[in-house]
Amino acid sequence: MNTLVRVLWLAGLLAVSSPHSYAQELEAAPLKTLRAQRVSEPPELDGLVTEAFWEEIDVATDFIQQNPEEGELSPERTEVRVVFDDRNLYFGIICFDSQPQNIVVTQNRRDADLEDTDSLLILLDTFNDDQNAFIFGTSPTGIEFDAQVSKAGQRRGGGGGPARAGGSGGAQRGGSSAFNLNWDGVWKVRSQITERGWESEVVIPFRTVRYKPGETVWGLNLMRNLRRRNELSYWSPISRAFRLTQVSMAGSLSGLETRTHRNLKLLPYVLGGFSQDYNRSDDQGRFERDAGLDLKYSLTSSLTLDATFNTDFAQVEVDDEQVNLTRFDLFFPEKRPFFLENSGFFEFGTTQEVEIFFSRRIGLDDDRNPVPIDAGARISGKAGPYQIGMLNMQTRSVDGAAPANNYSVARFSRELPNRSSIGVIGVNRQATTQFGGSGSYNRTYGADANIGLGRFGNWFNYVAATQTPGLEGSDHTYSSRFEYDDARHQFTLGYMEVGRNFNPEVGFVRRVGFRKPEYFYRYTHYMDSGPIRSIEPHVLSDTWLTLETNEKESGFDHIHLDTRWQNGGRLGIAYNRNFERLDIPFEVHPGIFIPIGRYQFNEWITNFQSDPSAAVYVGGNVAVGDFYSGTIRTLNGRVGLRKGKNLTWVGSWVRNFIELPVGDFNTDLVGLRFNWAFTPKSFLQTFSQYNSRTEQIGHNIRLGLLSTSSTGLFVVYNTTDLSRDFFDPHEVQRRTLSRALFIKFNYLLDY
Repeated sequence: MNTLVRVLWLAGLLAVSSPHSYAQELEAAPLKTLRAQRVSEPPELDGLVTEAFWEEIDVATDFIQQNPEEGELSPERTEVRVVFDDRNLYFGIICFDSQPQNIVVTQNRRDADLEDTDSLLILLDTFNDDQNAFIFGTSPTGIEFDAQVSKAGQRRGGGGGPARAGGSGGAQRGGSSAFNLNWDGVWKVRSQITERGWESEVVIPFRTVRYKPGETVWGLNLMRNLRRRNELSYWSPISRAFRLTQVSMAGSLSGLETRTHRNLKLLPYVLGGFSQDYNRSDDQGRFERDAGLDLKYSLTSSLTLDATFNTDFAQVEVDDEQVNLTRFDLFFPEKRPFFLENSGFFEFGTTQEVEIFFSRRIGLDDDRNPVPIDAGARISGKAGPYQIGMLNMQTRSVDGAAPANNYSVARFSRELPNRSSIGVIGVNRQATTQFGGSGSYNRTYGADANIGLGRFGNWFNYVAATQTPGLEGSDHTYSSRFEYDDARHQFTLGYMEVGRNFNPEVGFVRRVGFRKPEYFYRYTHYMDSGPIRSIEPHVLSDTWLTLETNEKESGFDHIHLDTRWQNGGRLGIAYNRNFERLDIPFEVHPGIFIPIGRYQFNEWITNFQSDPSAAVYVGGNVAVGDFYSGTIRTLNGRVGLRKGKNLTWVGSWVRNFIELPVGDFNTDLVGLRFNWAFTPKSFLQTFSQYNSRTEQIGHNIRLGLLSTSSTGLFVVYNTTDLSRDFFDPHEVQRRTLSRALFIKFNYLLDY
């Protein structure tokens, strides 16, 4: 017995210590440095790194693999050179490829997912603070991809596996990261495929990014994706425990000469269109016209003022429909550009569970209908070691259905060494019309402290409280969560509590009146050879206890064996154990109520995903199990088709077959996306959905002809139809509920 204990102890010690060896080698390795050089004449932006002066510039090369052969030199050479003048930073990129005919190109639209195509990403830590950065990426077709990184890309929320296979379509559980793909900078890129591989030239204006004036050294890292080998390699090596967003592992870019660039950007828009609501007998259709203005001004090189007047979001894609099989509110993510830009400066709380500030509460009602925004302003950026986010928005009342409100948010945080920070937040909603009620308001206050523990650990803590007239006591929330994440082990242990009267009206809270202990553990075993890249078993457990009696109200236990394949595919099997205590009947479907009682129900799920870069790919999951006192079977599938780099089509269908003693029912959620990217800056996108719960079919068609990253001409057509039997082509009850056609043009005036 003692021998067995020693063997297990030794095996555990080796398992824990082994992934650190390569990470320790990286820590001991000298920092990589690339020197930028000033030029008097900028390079011609043609996508060919052929000018003679490039040969005399310091070169970043010898990229090291993260996958599939960690620590090994990439078999395909990459060269990146950097020059600058008073206005811009220029990158000359050569991605050598011994098989240029086999370069993988799957996308051709701005901000497309670069994981499935050959690509190169540039990370710039412009404050050289190891926490914040900008990312610029491109592909052999010249895609523009850009993003912001804050707080070293730390997640907000625990890890996890697939939740219930039905409902919202088998979405993955897990937290968001401080990675904002919706930031759109003004920059240029040209790429070409050549005999030696593919080449790219990138021009980034200094005033597009924030930085510390006079700073001669920025953080720099470069990541290349060689898709046919499913290979990721870095100039400044990063172990498998981290991603490009781990800013502290970047090398340095020296030799810069930066100065303050204050600039003013105006984005006026005009809009015209026609809409009709067929549910209103008095609505014979109406022509609409509007105009507005967005403004962006650099207060300093690191602090920006954004203002908006008569804000419009006509060009924004509609929400993804969801089917709710739970007792709690659904979470719909923000999609509007003004609120997404610099959103990392306002993050506070736990994603999709308790969010102190949730921007969708501004300008949208509870049914997701637009509420006019008269004006708003935001200041965001850095002042020394402090991150600042301040926002004020004024909405207009809507026909007595929604009062006019003023919304204010102030978020301040102080960055500390080793990914640590402390901060505070304040959120206020104040009714500005009598319809809102005399003195109607809601306020939320909070403080947080995030502490980096060593190389792989983080300790996240926050506390907050709300003020709402008529609600007294039990209006608090707090959370403490430890996370550990290295190349093989990912572990989370946390505790959260939410008071019964906690009411962040400008935030999001899924449920109230509970305390919740949680844990998560994943072990990743990397294969040395064969078609499987890694085997990733993991477990998760969440338990919701009532505040008043400490009785168990809900529980979710999850065990998952997942495998990742060399071609990017996945295959896994999972087991879920659920517990629900109902103190009042729960209407799970119109007219079908689950009685009061205690329910424990189990579910088996198998998930699959083929090579996502293939011309035809499939994915989804199949689940069978119990559902309260009955049974559930779920089929969740999706099929994707690609035609070259310009055309993509993705279809999905989630069907739940539910049988209960009180009644049986099915739910369907069907989606169809089509994208035709004529060029990286022009596209036609359609998104059609059917939701059996709402008995509606929606179509969203968008044509975009962009002049810069987010400006140009947009044509948008939306229609909603009533359908009680989507799968019956001869359905006689189908009718149109609403239609709208809008044409919008906005233009960037850059001073």
